[in-house]
Amino acid sequence: AIENMFSDLNLAGLKALDIGFGLGGVAFYLAEKYKMKVAGIEIHPWMVQYANDNIPAALSNSLEFNTYNSAGEIPYHAETFDLVYSKGVLNHVADKASLFKHINSVLKSNGWLVIADWIFPNITTDSSLPLVCETKESYEQVLLQTGFSDISFRDDSKLFRNYALELLTKLSDNQTFIKQTYGEELFLIIQKQHEELIEKIQSHQKIATRILARK
Repeated sequence: AIENMFSDLNLAGLKALDIGFGLGGVAFYLAEKYKMKVAGIEIHPWMVQYANDNIPAALSNSLEFNTYNSAGEIPYHAETFDLVYSKGVLNHVADKASLFKHINSVLKSNGWLVIADWIFPNITTDSSLPLVCETKESYEQVLLQTGFSDISFRDDSKLFRNYALELLTKLSDNQTFIKQTYGEELFLIIQKQHEELIEKIQSHQKIATRILARK
């Protein structure tokens, strides 16, 4: 999934910013394989602490993880990064315009923004929902408004459906162990979530999308 996200970019030696790095897996992978310098931003201090505590010694000069500053902004100077990316996070961000303005500022001229996210047939603005449902048109509009160009959308739904199908097969093959270790209820929840995801992908209710935009 990581290689697919960056499949048409030359990553070697780039300086990158990971928006919503989680536990740092993508950043670790890119720093090790492509000799990149990667900074990560998260809203949760415990994730920052976990990621920093688990940086491999060999990558200690290539990785750093931080939270947003007190003003809620990315704590880096203008034109710092060659690449900014976000994987599976931005569906939780309602105010994308403010975030994309900050991202545009910290990108170098002609730098790239790469997003892996879900696109939906219809936009929703219901704040009670767990996800912010953007359409291709709404995503493109906010990117254009915040200074990006050369915007492209690639449908990766088939690939993500196959990932989900593979996981369901592994769940089924290991269900005895999973039920005994974590309980049947958790097994059924995970199984149902992935069955629903596959159904939504196949019915085009959710479209797994790689978005590429240039500053």
